[in-house]
Amino acid sequence: MRRILIPALRRHGGRSGFVRRSAPGRTGAIAAVVAAGVLVFASGASSDAPLITLSLYGSLGANGWYVSDVTLNWSFNAPIASSTGCANVTLTADTPGTTFTCTATSLDRSTTMTISKTIKLDKTPPTLSKVIVNGGYRSFRLRWFASSDAQVIQVVRASTTRGAKPNIVYSGSGKTFRDTRLTIGARLRYTVTAIDQAGNRASRSLALTVPGALFAPLQGERVSRPPLMRWEPSKGAQYYNVQLVRGTKILSAWPATNHLQVPRSWVFEGHRYRLHRGVYRWYVWPGLGTFSANTYGRVLGGSSFVFSGR
Repeated sequence: MRRILIPALRRHGGRSGFVRRSAPGRTGAIAAVVAAGVLVFASGASSDAPLITLSLYGSLGANGWYVSDVTLNWSFNAPIASSTGCANVTLTADTPGTTFTCTATSLDRSTTMTISKTIKLDKTPPTLSKVIVNGGYRSFRLRWFASSDAQVIQVVRASTTRGAKPNIVYSGSGKTFRDTRLTIGARLRYTVTAIDQAGNRASRSLALTVPGALFAPLQGERVSRPPLMRWEPSKGAQYYNVQLVRGTKILSAWPATNHLQVPRSWVFEGHRYRLHRGVYRWYVWPGLGTFSANTYGRVLGGSSFVFSGR
């Protein structure tokens, strides 16, 4: 904590004000400030000390906003004859600006001083209700849903590689961010943070594996419905062979496009199947030439998802 005394003095005769700072105090206290004040002296009066000192205690955020309860303590540096508005008070409710004013007159009535201080208080962080990630070939697209008081959104990307430093990859007021040209198989952690006018923050983090040719569902993604499996188109492919495995192969399909909706139930090699809770792996091969030629290129890749539905 630093204790800061900043009285602004105005006298008849033009005597200037002063600032006095003391050394840092014990850890845990936050700040003490003397707000701007006005002194009025009787003719011939003389004094170098302010009559009133205002000490403020609270956590100061951004842009002049406080982000915790604020206590205003008024004290007098000389005996006084009268005062108004000088009761100590703690402000606990959020406010865009509440003004407190203390006026005191010295015992000999030669000096009257008034101090006013406006407090802006915002203890309520914004909300970040959801972050949705869609995969692409060597890429991710992040979407977030934040409350209207969030003025800035930051996206930080960190690699799980030892010694890697996190980087801010997005900062702005938008609702989406697409991260591209990533390394296939890299493990990354994204932290999305909503920041309001006072500097209050709300964050959500996601750990992801950068997809290759097979990008939806994301590697290891948990799904509650039969997923739409999607992959990067392969040059020259006329169709694809998609195989779904749980212990053994339970589905083989030949879509003409680069996606396949897993059905709710199906028949494969005389057995009826449907998704049950558990881990499933899937693979895709490009079909070259006509379907009857039965010619395939190298496997595009393999991925997995976790089915959590009934």
